[in-house]
Amino acid sequence: MPLTAPPVDGRLYGVPIHAPRHLPVVNQVSSENEMPLRLWRITALVVFTLVTGVVLLSCAKDPLKVDRNRPPQTFLVAAPVDTSVADIAYSYRIHLYWRGEDSDGYVVGYEYSWDDSSIGAFKFTTKTDSIFELTVNDSSQITGGTGQNPSTARTHTFYIRAVDNLGKPDPSLTIYNRRPFKAQTVAPLVTFTGAIPNLSDSAAIDTLCEGTPFTVSWYGRDPDGIVTKYRFDVGAYHSPLTNDSTVTFNDPGIPGSVDLPSGIYTMTVTAIDNANAVGTGTVQFVVNRDPETVILNQPQGSPVGHYIQHFLGGQEVHIEGTFAPDSTVPYRSTVWWTWDGNDSHGGCEANCINGFSIVLNPGGRNDNLPYIVGFTDSIGTDPQGNTVHFKTNDPAVLNQYGFNQFILDSLDAGIEMQVRVAARDCSGRADGSPATFHFNCNYSPTLESVTVADTLYDFDGNGPDPAEPAQIIRWVGLDYEDGRTKHAFVILDDTLTLTFSRFEDFKIVSNRDFQALSTGTTHTVKVRVSDRADFLSKLPDGQKEVIFQIPLTP
Repeated sequence: MPLTAPPVDGRLYGVPIHAPRHLPVVNQVSSENEMPLRLWRITALVVFTLVTGVVLLSCAKDPLKVDRNRPPQTFLVAAPVDTSVADIAYSYRIHLYWRGEDSDGYVVGYEYSWDDSSIGAFKFTTKTDSIFELTVNDSSQITGGTGQNPSTARTHTFYIRAVDNLGKPDPSLTIYNRRPFKAQTVAPLVTFTGAIPNLSDSAAIDTLCEGTPFTVSWYGRDPDGIVTKYRFDVGAYHSPLTNDSTVTFNDPGIPGSVDLPSGIYTMTVTAIDNANAVGTGTVQFVVNRDPETVILNQPQGSPVGHYIQHFLGGQEVHIEGTFAPDSTVPYRSTVWWTWDGNDSHGGCEANCINGFSIVLNPGGRNDNLPYIVGFTDSIGTDPQGNTVHFKTNDPAVLNQYGFNQFILDSLDAGIEMQVRVAARDCSGRADGSPATFHFNCNYSPTLESVTVADTLYDFDGNGPDPAEPAQIIRWVGLDYEDGRTKHAFVILDDTLTLTFSRFEDFKIVSNRDFQALSTGTTHTVKVRVSDRADFLSKLPDGQKEVIFQIPLTP
């Protein structure tokens, strides 16, 4: 193993290269050029000291900084009372004053913010006062909404902080430079102008021809500010924010015109002021005038109805006739009318009718069944290929085309019955004031006579010997349709009422029963009749009284 020594002059000294390889090495061999070990250690210590000193000197070039600049202080000089202390509202337009102090420099400006105290929210100003206009609603609340006013007041918080000449802001936000308070405003007002609405009749709803252009105009005013925008909502249409105060409908030649089909509409106009408060106004109108319906007459004059009488004096008959409004038709008759409709309105709309309906109310048929025919247009085709429209409920026509369910037969009795016929136009709007026809059904019965006569009658049925004195009461009641009256009401001595319901026309009452009702010799019988429809005979002639004598029994 070669013996080496520390390098000297860049060379490594040791055992000569030609020395015997088997020469044993016992100790490290040094030469006069070799650095002693002690000197080596001293040299290393000097180098370490020098390096450490260099490092320390380099650190001394950037010593620790100490900020001796004191921050400024900020004070709100004039501001509303803190809302958390007193529930007081102030105008949305507010004038605020502030000042700042700096003990070791001077104030160069201020940073302020509303409702947000994060660093990026502050804005710089050199002023010591400003007038601010605050909002009471977010913009999202007034765009695309329903037009309802969410609020006219809202709480805001104002932040202000002074900045000194070295750029340091006041780090505190306390009661001296932070102020929450409630801003309040008055909602704007909307007033409509022009032909819609009709101001001469505030209760009426304007009706407009379908497809005819029209406009709605308005103006807005704000008691404590200015109106900045409008929005309107009508039907399914919701306008964007606009400066316009007029809208045109159903005019394809005008840009921005809104198309409104047939229907009843409530239009809401929303005014928005500079505080984002909203106020609304509404107007109602109808697009598409309703069609007109008329019950036809024959000949010219009042509307006329037709009937078929099926019973007369208790016999089945077939008698056809006509009747005028407010007149009477026989009980159980079949009735019908003929009608038509128009929807031109002087040419402002197409005259297009696509159906009629007819309703009997009050009234019924076949023992209180309702008679209601919904809107029906075509009921068939005639031999010439023409469409037959539902313009009559004549049984001859309805049977021909298979619509016998529309026949108004077996009419129930009734007073002040009413038929209503309504047309429907091709936009689906029905006549709001249908054609009407009032009439009555069933003639009241009459009481022709009442008699009382003495007689003998075997009340117990044991033969003639036990017959006892009695009175036979006879009446004659007539009914126009059924011949005889079905019901009778017999009152004895104003005390006892006997009821009959099987076409009876007499009754035998013993003298003994009369004397039990009244102790005197004078007695009375009163009779009134009614028909199968329960119509009573009309007073005063419809009730007759007989006064008679019955001697006292010894």
